[in-house]
Amino acid sequence: MNDYTAVCRRSGAWWAISVPELKGVHTQARHLDDAEATARDAIGLFLDVDPRSFTVTLRTS
Repeated sequence: MNDYTAVCRRSGAWWAISVPELKGVHTQARHLDDAEATARDAIGLFLDVDPRSFTVTLRTS
């Protein structure tokens, strides 16, 4: 199972999220609690795979 890192940075009232392992995968979430699910959806769409087929590790900066 692949593991991806979602890097979360505060940007005003939102969290900007990027996935360094996958160039071009960026998203945002209003609350940090939603960041993993949002990143998981973005990665799944980018790779055209089931969002449950990999793990996501959050890192804040």
